[in-house]
Amino acid sequence: MPFGRRKPRTENRMPTLHHRRWPVLLLLAVLAAPSGVGGQALGSLEDPFAPPGLGSGPYAEMSALLEVTIFNIDVLTLEVRVPPDVGRRLGTLVQGHEYSEELADSVAAVILASDDLWARQVFHRNVGIGRLVGGMRESSEKAAEAGYISQEYYEEFSANLPIWFAFLEEDGARDGDEIVFRIQGDQVRTLYRTVDQRVLLDQSGVDPEARRGSIPSFFAPGSRFRKRLVEALVEGAPAPVQAEPS
Repeated sequence: MPFGRRKPRTENRMPTLHHRRWPVLLLLAVLAAPSGVGGQALGSLEDPFAPPGLGSGPYAEMSALLEVTIFNIDVLTLEVRVPPDVGRRLGTLVQGHEYSEELADSVAAVILASDDLWARQVFHRNVGIGRLVGGMRESSEKAAEAGYISQEYYEEFSANLPIWFAFLEEDGARDGDEIVFRIQGDQVRTLYRTVDQRVLLDQSGVDPEARRGSIPSFFAPGSRFRKRLVEALVEGAPAPVQAEPS
């Protein structure tokens, strides 16, 4: 993974899609024109980088730090926000319990059923496109193994990732860049914003399988983020998840 600074980006390129369907990851991307939820355009009345109402109240926000095990290098932080009512349901599940796979399955089921979610990944080191795409494929694969999405859907998603994120081919993701995921109903919006506040990607699409394959994939069995996110609910304190160096 490249850690050094590179020359400034000079282009704001948008990828093109060559398949009809798209899920979202891990980390995850989507593509299509924005559509309406309840007669309103997706994201038209809110700041997609800080949607109001989400993350407020107990158990409505959780985060996980991904780091490389041997070198203790912080790679990225994942933050997930849910509405207060979903937070209350999560609180009912985790209060008085320690982490277990059964508890994590219950939390994942609540997240999977929610149609109002927000997540953000913030990079703490420069990451090449190969490693970024690899992480997205891994999360999506876990979602497929858990039955959140079909194998066909995963394969289409995996094949399209290098196209969607082609604008990172030269520079990769940089320290401070962020990927934001917003779910409203079956609509999923993905944005990529650089550390200097330039939006290089803003894509939306409508598909229930894409919704299940986006933010819920972080909670699927085997996901690098699953245990830490649930522990964040149980403990209310941040701690790193471990990633083997590549």
